[in-house]
Amino acid sequence: AQLKPLFAKYPAEVQAAAAPLVASLNADLAQQNARIDALLPTLAGGDINRGHLVFNSEKTACTLCHKIGYRGGQLGPDLTSIGRIRSERDLLEAIAYPSATFVRGYEPFTVTTKSGESFTGLVREDDASGVVLAIGPEATQRIPRADVADMQPSNVSPMPPGLAAVLTRQELADLVAFLKSRT
Repeated sequence: AQLKPLFAKYPAEVQAAAAPLVASLNADLAQQNARIDALLPTLAGGDINRGHLVFNSEKTACTLCHKIGYRGGQLGPDLTSIGRIRSERDLLEAIAYPSATFVRGYEPFTVTTKSGESFTGLVREDDASGVVLAIGPEATQRIPRADVADMQPSNVSPMPPGLAAVLTRQELADLVAFLKSRT
């Protein structure tokens, strides 16, 4: 949806060259939406208490990056009140397809250095001296400004994909119920 108006500003030949890319992205999005639509009805009967255990488990490792209340990591968004601002569908999509959307302030960036190295993470500092990226739950990478060749938004979330495939349907339902209860 964001690319179509962008490409509309370019000549017809650029639009034509971009058409296969846009079609491919739309097909991926349709497939993701169909998967979410199929999973959504299976969330009925989620248990908040079991979901709390799933959230805190080693299997999901949610607390490495996400905080609820005073406990958890700082890499991802604070989920203390996530149920107040996100629907079950939104929560399910974030778990199943973490790169589908990004919370403002948690957009990943890729920094390429003049030597050709690339680092992807969340921008924690960006000033005249350089860029500091959070590249893991407790890991940062400082890149001096003089070494930065390019800095671009990334379309890949630091949250690992496929969590919905690792969880049982019940665990997924419980996790979404727990997150939805956080108001």
